[in-house]
Amino acid sequence: MPDSIKSREQKVQIDHLSKRLGRYTLVVAVSKRARDLKERLDSVLVPSSAALINRSLREIADGSVKIIKRSEEKTEEEED
Repeated sequence: MPDSIKSREQKVQIDHLSKRLGRYTLVVAVSKRARDLKERLDSVLVPSSAALINRSLREIADGSVKIIKRSEEKTEEEED
């Protein structure tokens, strides 16, 4: 697939996610997930930052990574 098509698809994906979650929430979630991935991967084989960000975006978009907002975190902790 040509790079221009990939970049357009990614832009649409980012736009959709930012409308659904909010821009700030999306940025924080992607950065936390990318850092988490970087820590879990073997330090010799760490992919580029762009690859980690793309993977994080894909995981959030397909729902394999759940975003828990602060108010939900406190509620879940209080229930335990």
